[in-house]
Amino acid sequence: MEVLTKQNELQDFVTEARKADSVAIDMEFERERTFRPILQLVQAATRERAVLIDPLAIESLDALWDLVADPEVPVLFHAGRQDLEIFWYESGGRIPENLFDTQIAAALLGMGEQVGYADLVRRTLDVHLQKAERTTDWGKRPLTDAQMKYALDDVLYLHGVYDLLIGQLESRDRREWLNEEMAFYSDRGTWERSPDELWMRISRHRSLSGKNLSVLRELAVWREGMAGKRNIPRNRVVADDVLVDLARRLPREVDDLPALRRLHPREIERSGDEIVAAVQRGLDCPSDDWPRLPKSRDDDTNLNLAIDLLATFVKLRSREVEIAASYLGNKKDITSFAYAHKAGRDRGELALGHGWRYELVGQDLERILDGKVDFAIRKGRVVLRES
Repeated sequence: MEVLTKQNELQDFVTEARKADSVAIDMEFERERTFRPILQLVQAATRERAVLIDPLAIESLDALWDLVADPEVPVLFHAGRQDLEIFWYESGGRIPENLFDTQIAAALLGMGEQVGYADLVRRTLDVHLQKAERTTDWGKRPLTDAQMKYALDDVLYLHGVYDLLIGQLESRDRREWLNEEMAFYSDRGTWERSPDELWMRISRHRSLSGKNLSVLRELAVWREGMAGKRNIPRNRVVADDVLVDLARRLPREVDDLPALRRLHPREIERSGDEIVAAVQRGLDCPSDDWPRLPKSRDDDTNLNLAIDLLATFVKLRSREVEIAASYLGNKKDITSFAYAHKAGRDRGELALGHGWRYELVGQDLERILDGKVDFAIRKGRVVLRES
């Protein structure tokens, strides 16, 4: 097992990997106690060579990030969302462009919406992987042989899985579907958090309105900066429910803060002035610039019944084309589509309103909602009938 601990060793591997037809990547990290995930190990493999890269020993991983960002190098991941979040942080906000996520590819081939790596390797290559090191401490050195073998297994089989999945995608004319799904990773909005939208991620924000929402927005921006500065989870600075309580009570003085039961005295001592200043910024904001909650739709009982039927239609269609129903379109997707159709709003940005999902079910949902067709079930298959 080859472990890279020196800068020149990493550079030599990257130079070699650029000549390969693809490179498989996986990462081990810890994020429960920090704002940003802490990278502890990187596994990388070409078809000829697999290595462990030790980020605790190598000063700079820039050469590796250059490789991942290179549009000429296909990069293979399995369930790459969290790994690519680390790439985003560590590379200074670069965007990957040539990715293949085997979990998403498997979902498009009917293997389940979130099939695990070990299960996918077993089903495609008939290889049974060990799971003993799943909860190991990857930040501890030296790594044991068992840890290193477990880590390398995460990339050793990705090329074989990729070969089988890409062949099936192409034979079933679904390669373009995967390209559409991969665009998510190349969208800067996937990784960037707009400061003006942080308040929408706070639980119970819908209990506020007007100037109180304006204050919550400022408090959320303050907390985000503080969590990043201290590199601790947001809720360890101030919990969501305390932020909402602050926005509701509108404290004007530091002496008002102890009345909030769950605001820790040490946080008041450390940040009391900043909290009060954030409250004041929210209050000073002109009413025209206050955040607005999305307008709640008026529930339509008849349409809700129709949505239940549409969900049945989507489930049956998903069975026909062998895709997990929740991946093709879940109840939320169908509801948003149906209500947008009722209101005459553009549906092009909705999950079922564009791309392969629209071609597969979205356009038929429109025809059903327009009353142009209805559907029946014959021998377990959906049959559309002109109305």
